Amino acid sequence: MENEIKTEDPLSQGPLTSSLHRQRFPLSSLEIVFGGLIILGLIYIGYILFFQDSSGSVSNLEKKIRNLETLSREQGEKLDKKIKEIQESQTRLEARLKALETDNQRKPAKVETKQAPKVVEKTPLPVSTEKKKIQHKVKKGETLQKIAAKYKVSPGDLLQWNKRNKNKPVRPGEILTILSR
Repeated sequence: MENEIKTEDPLSQGPLTSSLHRQRFPLSSLEIVFGGLIILGLIYIGYILFFQDSSGSVSNLEKKIRNLETLSREQGEKLDKKIKEIQESQTRLEARLKALETDNQRKPAKVETKQAPKVVEKTPLPVSTEKKKIQHKVKKGETLQKIAAKYKVSPGDLLQWNKRNKNKPVRPGEILTILSR
């Protein structure tokens, strides 16, 4: 009878065979030993971290907390002193202000008459209409623009004063007339 389905009762089998059938990935005994060692190592590390170092950490934390408390207390005292100094200074300034106000009330007020502001007319200084003539001898490497810049005049004025054409360059040795301003 090939059509019969065999059903196996998991309770009828031993504990070793039933656990093997339930695992998806069968583990070797070596893997189980290493897994156990890893778990024991993690437990040991946790013990060291939480129980061994915690006593030292707590005392360090307590020291830090005490230091912070003393520092904050000292800073609070300094702030209180500064506040008192500022309040005393404010009191002195208010007393001086009241004294000045009472002095001003005792003195008779001066009657000020408003006068029209005086208008001062500015007369221009006499300007001489004559311009000073300067003679400049052109040196090697000088151009009309450089000479004009030197005397703070425009190149067009230089051309006009010397009756020159703008296309004709200046030559070393030439004498240019410059009218100063």
